[in-house]
Amino acid sequence: MTHTSFKALCFSLVITSLHGIQASALTNQQLLQERLITPAVYKLLNRHGANTPTKRWVVIQKACGAGRLSPGECGTSRRRREY
Repeated sequence: MTHTSFKALCFSLVITSLHGIQASALTNQQLLQERLITPAVYKLLNRHGANTPTKRWVVIQKACGAGRLSPGECGTSRRRREY
């Protein structure tokens, strides 16, 4: 997952949470099809039953903290960020 894709996912999750939309509005399968998450993230989310924006966020953050996802999937990179 690229940094931009991860930002898009995070933005989607925040907006979805703010509007109170349930997981049926944006499924893990849709996230994968839209290439907002990688197959590894898709498997991780499904393994943990993370099908709501809040649960997805928690699972991804824990996996990133534990080093189970790549820096790209966690939205970090060793490249210098240009803002």
